[in-house]
Amino acid sequence: MKYALWLSNIKGISSGKIRIIREFYKNAETIYNLTRDELKKIKGLTEKDVSNILSSKDNWNLDSKLYQLYENGVSFVSQEQKEYPKNLKNIVDAPYSLYYKGNLPNSNSKSVAIVGARTRSQYGSQVTTRLSKMLADEDINVISGLARGIDADAHTGALMSNKTGKTFAVLGCGVNVCYPKQNKYIYDKIIEKGGGIISEYPPDTKPLRTLFPSRNRIIAGLSDCTVVIEAREKSGSLITADYAMEQGKDVYALPGRVTDELSFGCNYLIKQGAGVIVSPEDFLKEFNSFYENLCSQINFYEKLLEKDELLVYSLLDFTPTNLGTIIEKSSMNLLEILEILEHLKQKGYVKEIISNYFVRCI
Repeated sequence: MKYALWLSNIKGISSGKIRIIREFYKNAETIYNLTRDELKKIKGLTEKDVSNILSSKDNWNLDSKLYQLYENGVSFVSQEQKEYPKNLKNIVDAPYSLYYKGNLPNSNSKSVAIVGARTRSQYGSQVTTRLSKMLADEDINVISGLARGIDADAHTGALMSNKTGKTFAVLGCGVNVCYPKQNKYIYDKIIEKGGGIISEYPPDTKPLRTLFPSRNRIIAGLSDCTVVIEAREKSGSLITADYAMEQGKDVYALPGRVTDELSFGCNYLIKQGAGVIVSPEDFLKEFNSFYENLCSQINFYEKLLEKDELLVYSLLDFTPTNLGTIIEKSSMNLLEILEILEHLKQKGYVKEIISNYFVRCI
C-alpha cells in the first residue's frame, strides 16, 4: 500500500499515465524499483515523466507518509487491493486510488446516485429527501457529492433512515476539506452513521472548480444507476448523467414544467431516453426489479465466462462496437483484447460482423 500511495502522488503523473505504466507493470512496488532505462522503454511516457518518477522518491518516505495519512484519520485504497470498489474498477479512466474517511460502499450492496441543482426548488428538495430515505430504508446506498441543494438533500434523507442503508459523498477536493463549509454537520453525520467521504485527490487538496467535473465519473461509477433531480441547461448533474450512460448504466430524471429553468436538464434527459421518476415508490419498485434481473444475468454469465471475458463481454451490445472503443473502455492492451474476443467468438457469445466490429450474440 505504501508504494501505491507514492505512485498516486507523483507530480505530473495523472491517472491516465499510471494506467499506461500499469499496462507493463501491475505492481506499484515493482514500478518504484524500475531504473531509468526500464522506464524509458514504456511507450507513452515522456522524458519529463521519467524524471518526475525518479525524482519523486528523493523526498518521499514510504513508511512515514502512510503513517501520517492514517494518523490524520484518512484511509487509502488502490486498484491493487480487493477493497477497491468493484463497480468503479471497470469504468473508463477509473482512478488508480481513493482516499476516504469512514467507509467505502460495500461492493455487494445496491447503490443509487442522486444529483441535481444547487439552487433547487422546494418541490425538488421534498422529492429528493423522501426518495433517499426510502432507498436507505431498503438498504440501498445513496451516493452524491455533498454540494448545496439536491446533493445535501440526498445525504440528509438517507441519514434520516433508521435502517442500515448508508450514504457516501464524493468530493472534488481532499477528504479532510469539507466543501461547502455549511454542510459540515452532514459531513460528520455521514461518517458517524457508517457511510464515507471519498476523493481521488490527496488530503488538503483545495476545492478548485476544475476538479469537480471529473469527480462526477466516480459518483456515477460507484452507483448502479443515476437519478437527476432538477438541473439547468448547463449543469454538472448532466455531466454525471453522461458518465453514467457512457458506463452503460440507467439514468432517471424528475420531470418538471417546461417553463421552469430548473426543469430543462431533466426534461432534456427524458427526451433522450432517460427513465421518468413518476414517484419514489414507483422508482424503487422499478430499480429493485432491474437490479434483480441484472444480478441474475451476471451470476449466469459468471459461471460460464472467465473474469476478463466477462469484462469484455459487458462492454459489448447488440449494436456493433468498434475494436478501438472496446480498448478505450477497458484497461487491457490490444493483444489481450483480441485474444479474449477470439475466445468469446469460439464460445458463441460474440460475433465479428465486419472487420473490427463486434456484437453480442446472446
